[in-house]
Amino acid sequence: MARTRVTIRDVADAVGVSATTVSHALNGKGEVSPATVERVRAVAHRLGYRPSATAQALRRGRTGSLVLILPREDGREVARQIVALDYYMAIAATAASAAFEHNRALVLPPELTTAAEWEAINPDGVLLCDPIASDPQIDLLESIGVPVVTIERDAGRPGRIHYVSGDNAANTRVVLEHLRAQGARRIALLTTEWTRAWSIDIDDAYRTWCGETGFPDLRVLVPVQFDNRAAYQTACQLLDSATPPDAIYAPAEGYTNGVVAACRDRGLRIPDDVLVVGGIDGREARESEPAVTAIDLHPDRQAEAAIQLLIDRVEGHAPAGPVHVPSTLQVRASSIRMR
Repeated sequence: MARTRVTIRDVADAVGVSATTVSHALNGKGEVSPATVERVRAVAHRLGYRPSATAQALRRGRTGSLVLILPREDGREVARQIVALDYYMAIAATAASAAFEHNRALVLPPELTTAAEWEAINPDGVLLCDPIASDPQIDLLESIGVPVVTIERDAGRPGRIHYVSGDNAANTRVVLEHLRAQGARRIALLTTEWTRAWSIDIDDAYRTWCGETGFPDLRVLVPVQFDNRAAYQTACQLLDSATPPDAIYAPAEGYTNGVVAACRDRGLRIPDDVLVVGGIDGREARESEPAVTAIDLHPDRQAEAAIQLLIDRVEGHAPAGPVHVPSTLQVRASSIRMR
């Protein structure tokens, strides 16, 4: 038989006071004597009373829900590709668990574009992944009083502190120095036209590093797709050129398989002929043949930090942002040449 939930009325009846008195005693409100407060709390503990999270949220004028927004691009196919990426799924899973620990549910809604649509679900706060520069979603949400925390900074708001990120510029330098140490002299970068900080930071760091070291700038634009087709076509063009690269850095998840396939179809050996590094670690990198070196951005740690930062904003605490989560270069066979 299912156990019946103990209510505030049960506690009131056991103590012999009103439900209002019990509520005031448990919440530190009203004029209740210390002796009654102690007796109410003792009985509540003995009976196993737990306050309703929903009722508490309503009293605070909140719904007890947080919303997660993943990046959206034009076209249903690209949207499906983004949702399927390991990085965002790790963020969603960890964010849901972290929200639950704070007695809140995490919601992934369809695309909402108006204040009326947002007010209909009335979330306590929003976690936004990879905002575009000067993201209008932030303006809309905060104009109706919904606090927003982002994973990755908004490139169009240099003064905004409510975000969690890795150090994209430092990560790029780590990759490039690793490839140089392995003998690479022509390192190509598969970049995109995204106006998201992650892509901008990598592009800027690569260009700066090439200028400092004298290495050729071999940036190549890849269409905003996150499966292996676009990366495959771009890698084929690179490898078929008169002066092909001896290393390829493919930052976006979904690109490394395309690069590996392009090398294989041209009879090029990884890592002997071409070194390959990916920008986001996941199953694609680990299960490739050979296994691909990649940066672990630790999306689980990013999500935990972002939920805590968002809870701080919801509760009105002074946020300690921005929060930077250190990344790790997971070195594997694709970028190690036997000497």
